[in-house]
Amino acid sequence: MWLTLHFWTWIVLTLSVLIGLTRHAEKRVTQFLLLARCAYLVMIISGVVLSIRTFGHNPLLVSLKFALGIGTIALIEISFGRKMERDQTHLVYFIMGIVGLITAGLGLMLAFK
Repeated sequence: MWLTLHFWTWIVLTLSVLIGLTRHAEKRVTQFLLLARCAYLVMIISGVVLSIRTFGHNPLLVSLKFALGIGTIALIEISFGRKMERDQTHLVYFIMGIVGLITAGLGLMLAFK
């Protein structure tokens, strides 16, 4: 159940970030930022439960995945902040995408290991 919730929340978070960062109206960007914040709040809760359950099997990878997850959330916040300021640096988007993909890949590897 927790893994399914975590997976679907990851999809909602990804879509809300992609759609939110491509909107031009500040009101729409803010709406998707709020949706993203709700999604990663649920994701943090389910991630903590999953981490507790799998920590004994592979503590290093679980710790790395948790740290990368927090880093991804920080990069999402930075990206939305820059979008609101109209500062369009694509380097932050690129780094956020790479870290997000590594985090998702590590999470899938832990889930199916």
